[in-house]
Amino acid sequence: MIALVYGGLLLSWSSLEDNSLLPVVLLSGGLALLLVILWVTRRFGGRSFAARNAMLGAAILGALTGLIAAVAAAALMLVKDGLHSDLYPDYPFGLIIDTLARAPLWSLAGIFAGIGALLAWWAYKSKTT
Repeated sequence: MIALVYGGLLLSWSSLEDNSLLPVVLLSGGLALLLVILWVTRRFGGRSFAARNAMLGAAILGALTGLIAAVAAAALMLVKDGLHSDLYPDYPFGLIIDTLARAPLWSLAGIFAGIGALLAWWAYKSKTT
């Protein structure tokens, strides 16, 4: 159901004449999060892991999510430029390349977000038990 809602948002965004970066970054982050969560639940669903492995796993998954988000943002910009075929594209090629150049920073942010989410989960679990 979440994927259908995301697809509807993506379809409505792609039809707009808009060159703002915020929607494409939010959509690419959502896509990256959806893909990583789907992969993790299919690959590791139902398994339990030791706490000593969880921190490294959260950092790796966060880095992967950040990297996918940067690539997805560039891909979404390219797709929107291709769909609209304007004389002046919504997202110039330099902006797309700059987005890809920031992929290491997005991965670093993903590492911090992944570790933060894990720590928040541990705090929540310790309060409820």
